[in-house]
Amino acid sequence: MSETQDINELDKKYVDEKRTNEFAEMLEEESEKERQTEVSVGQKISGTIQKIDDSAGFVDYGGRSEAVIDIMEIKNDEGELTHQLGDKIDGFVSSLEGEVRITLSLKANSQQLIRQAYENKIPIDAKVTGFNSGGLVINLGGKRAFCPVSQIDTKYCEDLAAFAGQTLTFRIVEYRDGGRNIVLSRRAHLEAESREKAKELVKNLKVGVEMTGKVTRLEKFGAFVDIGGIEGMVHVSELNHSRVGHPKDVLSTDEEVRVKIIELKGIGGDKERISLSIKALLPDPWTEALNKFREGDIVTGTVVSIQPFGAFVQIIPGVEGLVHISQLASTRTSRPADVVALQQSVQVKILKVDREQKRISLSMRAVTEDAQDTAETKEIEEFRSKTSATQDAAESPMADALRKAGLL
Repeated sequence: MSETQDINELDKKYVDEKRTNEFAEMLEEESEKERQTEVSVGQKISGTIQKIDDSAGFVDYGGRSEAVIDIMEIKNDEGELTHQLGDKIDGFVSSLEGEVRITLSLKANSQQLIRQAYENKIPIDAKVTGFNSGGLVINLGGKRAFCPVSQIDTKYCEDLAAFAGQTLTFRIVEYRDGGRNIVLSRRAHLEAESREKAKELVKNLKVGVEMTGKVTRLEKFGAFVDIGGIEGMVHVSELNHSRVGHPKDVLSTDEEVRVKIIELKGIGGDKERISLSIKALLPDPWTEALNKFREGDIVTGTVVSIQPFGAFVQIIPGVEGLVHISQLASTRTSRPADVVALQQSVQVKILKVDREQKRISLSMRAVTEDAQDTAETKEIEEFRSKTSATQDAAESPMADALRKAGLL
C-alpha cells in the first residue's frame, strides 16, 4: 500500500469516526431534551424569561421549546411588567395542547387539577361566593369549598364581606370524601410567597443597607420590623437618640418605618438575627451639642436616670451627661436618689467634654459652690464699700478745717 493510500484511508477513518461521534452527541442531546420535556399538567417548573411580546412571555425551562405564560400574569394592576427579560420565574404547567403553557397559579376548572393542586401543594385560583361567621364560602371548579376565618390572611380579618365576589389564590389544605369536603387556606399561600421573597431578600442583605419596613409587634426590649418577608429587631436603644422607656411610646403596630441594617448574624440558619436601627438614620444631636457647649458653661437639664454612681442629666434631646455622685452636692451623699428625682429640672456646670467618646461630665455641686463664691465676693465688696464711705465721712470735718486754715 502506497503512502498516499495510507493517508487517504486514515483521513476517511477519521471523518467517519468524527461523524459517528457527532451523531452520538446529537442523539444524547435529543435524549436529554426528551427527558427534560417530560412535564405534566400541574407540575411546577422553573426557567428564565427569554422573550416578552404583547400577548405572552416565553420561558426557557430546559425543554425542546419554550413554555408560554400569558402576559397578564406578569403584569400588575397598573399594567406594568413585574418580570423582565432574564428574570427567573416559577410556574405550574396548565396545558400541553400544542405547546407548554404555564401559569403562576392553577385555575380550578377540573377535578383532576384540583386533586393535583392538593397533592402537589400548588396554589389554585377560586371565587368567593359567600361568607359566614366562620369564614369564606368558595366555588372551586363547581365544588363548594370553605376557607376558615383564621386562614384568610396572615392577620385576623374582621370584614369578611369585603372578600365576597373576589377571585383569590388559595392552597388546598384538606381534600376528603372524594372532593366533597375541601378546606382552603389563603394564609398558607401568602406565607409561602413571603418565604420565597425572603429567600431572595436574604441574598442581598448587607450591613449598612437602608430599607423601609413595617412594625409587626412591640416588646419592652424593642420593636420587630418586617423588611420584606423577614423580621429584624430594633433594640430600644436604637429607636431614638433620646431615652425611650417603651417602644410603644414612639411607635405603633403596622407603622411604616425607615431602618438601617447594623448587624447580621447566622443568616439562613436556625439562629438568624437581623439587627436594625432607626436612630442611625436620624440627625446626630451630638453635632449640635459639641458646637454649642463649652467647658465651664452652666446649663439647665432634666434628670433622666438615677444610678448608684450618679445621675444622668439630659441637656438637649438626645444628649446626656453624667453628674457623678461626688458632684451632686457640697455635702457627702451615699444615695443619689436622696438628692435628685427623675424628671427634676436642675442646673449643672459642664466640667469636661470628651469629643471622641461623646461624653460630658457635669456638676451640680460646682453650680452651688460658684453661687456661694459669688455671694461671698459680693458681701466683701459691699463691706469694703461701706467701710470706705464711713472713713470718708469721718475725715471730712477735719479736711474742711484745714482748708479754712489754708493748710490744704
